[in-house]
Amino acid sequence: MGTTHAAAPIQPTLSFCVEQMAARGHDLARLLAGSSLRQDSYQQPQSVVTPQQELLIYRNILRLGGTDAIGLELGRAVHLNSIGILGALLSNAADLGHAGYLMRRFHLLSSPWFASELIGELEPGKLLVRYKQTSDLGDLGDLGGLYRFIIDRDIRGTLELLVRIFGAGAAGFISGIAFGYPQPAGARGYRAEFGCPVSFGHEYTYVTFDSGLAGLKNPQRCGIAYHTYLRLCRNALSDYAPASWQRRVTNLLNSGDDYPKAEDMAARLNCSERSLRRHLSAEGFQYSELVDRVRFDRAAYLLTHSRDPIKKIGFQLRYSEPPNFVHAFTRWAGMSPTRFRDAAMKMK
Repeated sequence: MGTTHAAAPIQPTLSFCVEQMAARGHDLARLLAGSSLRQDSYQQPQSVVTPQQELLIYRNILRLGGTDAIGLELGRAVHLNSIGILGALLSNAADLGHAGYLMRRFHLLSSPWFASELIGELEPGKLLVRYKQTSDLGDLGDLGGLYRFIIDRDIRGTLELLVRIFGAGAAGFISGIAFGYPQPAGARGYRAEFGCPVSFGHEYTYVTFDSGLAGLKNPQRCGIAYHTYLRLCRNALSDYAPASWQRRVTNLLNSGDDYPKAEDMAARLNCSERSLRRHLSAEGFQYSELVDRVRFDRAAYLLTHSRDPIKKIGFQLRYSEPPNFVHAFTRWAGMSPTRFRDAAMKMK
């Protein structure tokens, strides 16, 4: 499941959930019970929270909420301040597609429990994003409720934010959801909640976006504000980012559909290429190896779940010539893309 994130400043998302519950009449002491966080100071800038404390608070919210759909309810209430400076950055995104990229790139500023990984197109005009658990949820008993709560809140909150920034036209940007938890009792209401087809019981949670709406412009964007908040988000990410350089690089690779050279990746991480390679080497990795891993993961999914020709999948993965993709995939998998697809189809 990945490495549990270390103690970090209290995220606006957690504070928002507590405030929303308090506004509904729930006692703050009961919301924070067991976490060791003080009622009078838990929101101070110098306060930090451990993963265990955060999950205990969410557990309290689930218990006090009185409904399994509390994640959806809190998601509906999400606004730009709910995710702090990330909300300010999103409010200055150029268009819907740009906002989606920023949410993937800076996901740790809103939720450290899942990484949103861009897989690619399964069908024309439909981009698939996988929400993959990256942090250990800990041993707190029945974790199904926690998984559902966080996923529901994050995806419903994402939709709410996009509509608030780009208007009602953004409501159709999410065109399908496959949830990574069993079908709940209130499953029928999910289609109406999100306005798209939904299903349950999958290995991970997958969200399909309509790329035809990605160009919807943000009429209130300010270029200067965008660059200001981009810098602040980059700085804030260092407070939440895992210590592993391998994970930092992988997070950035997963957030977009390009595969930058090591020099360009180093610039994104505010270090020199030499430093980046040295840090990765100390952890036992090479940059090219991490790029290959992300490419192979996406290729394997597309070969298994889409009917796209091998050539088209290779182009999605930024190979200029089909033979280059075939050669690379064969090196990774020990078999050609065609044989891999045939074997995967037989197993379905």
